[in-house]
Amino acid sequence: MPNDRTRFLTARIVRNEGRGEIFYRIEAIIPEPVRFVPGQFAMVSGWPGNDPLLPRPLAVFRSGGSKGKGKIEFVYKVVGRGTALLSGLHPGETLSLTLPLGRGFDLEQEGRSYWLVGGGVGFSSVFPAAAALGRRRARFEMFLGARTRGHLPPKEWTPGGKEPGRIHLCTEDGTAGYHGRVTDAVLERMKGLSQESVERLVILACGPREMLREIAAAASERSVQAQVALENHMACGFGVCWGCVVTVWDGDQTAYRRVCREGPVFDAREVVW
Repeated sequence: MPNDRTRFLTARIVRNEGRGEIFYRIEAIIPEPVRFVPGQFAMVSGWPGNDPLLPRPLAVFRSGGSKGKGKIEFVYKVVGRGTALLSGLHPGETLSLTLPLGRGFDLEQEGRSYWLVGGGVGFSSVFPAAAALGRRRARFEMFLGARTRGHLPPKEWTPGGKEPGRIHLCTEDGTAGYHGRVTDAVLERMKGLSQESVERLVILACGPREMLREIAAAASERSVQAQVALENHMACGFGVCWGCVVTVWDGDQTAYRRVCREGPVFDAREVVW
């Protein structure tokens, strides 16, 4: 059976390929299957030497396996030296992993409808949630936002894409789907909801902070529950260094919470935007 305790593992890469214009997908074999909650992440490294010194946090995209062997997949975007080095690794080379880490999305609410909102590489956190909801036959739709068509995730990665009306593509330049920001598409759709639909709705979102702030404000205006996965920079990944803190409301006061430990998923109402 898969195990959900945090552990340190060495993985062997079997695939590391670029897809579309900007994304990479890395697949590796691990000694045992790992169970994770969508929204959780791993600290990943694999480059020789100690430059950069710190591993990189990557959302767990998919995990499986049987008979004592496991498989793990991550999707990432090259944004700096660490991810650039990851993109240059080849099958047969190894990764050092610490996983699973953090708090994921709460998907266990019966009778709810879910809107999953992914901006940029944020889809790597909401796609696992979509897959989990699909297995439960829960109702969900996805809103995927990017600057242009080439920055959207490949169709074959998208869970539930075969059902008409389930996937809403949004591009800022109008090259695919809705012409505008993904937050605008969500706001327009929300305006047409009945009060009954609003009361059943839960929004799960991951993407740039400005996108999450606008989603949180829209959800608050109509009293919709929203969970947001934050993408703060991390150092240790398991709560020791306090280098990834976010300011949250604690009653009438503010407090600090660690994105790697108490998050990365937070109730949107908790976050001081």
